[in-house]
Amino acid sequence: MTTDTEWEPADAGERLKAALRELLATVLDRAFGVALDAVERLAQTLDDVAARGGYKIGALFGGVRAAAAGRNPVWGAIVGAFSALNPGAKAALVVALVLAVLLLPVTVLLVLLLLIAVVIAAAVRSRSHA
Repeated sequence: MTTDTEWEPADAGERLKAALRELLATVLDRAFGVALDAVERLAQTLDDVAARGGYKIGALFGGVRAAAAGRNPVWGAIVGAFSALNPGAKAALVVALVLAVLLLPVTVLLVLLLLIAVVIAAAVRSRSHA
């Protein structure tokens, strides 16, 4: 026949194991929480530096983020630099790109006319010297 005193050490051992598991889970939860908070603070600091550092810092961080994610770092740098620009500079850049695309045919035509004029001038000059 068993008495209550025979079960107490085994019961205490189980309670100790359960308490240690709970303590370990709490410590891990707190440690991961602290580490996650530190990483979030670091990311926020880097974002602040990128936002205030201008397009060069934005390009650097954009390229590093893209490389770390396995994407093209050149495109990441371009996106990072563009996102670091102020709204006025973004608008001016977009307008310049649109104008460049719209005026491209005119530019090509002017370059061709210039080349034709250079060829004609060279031909006239060579005939006058001959």
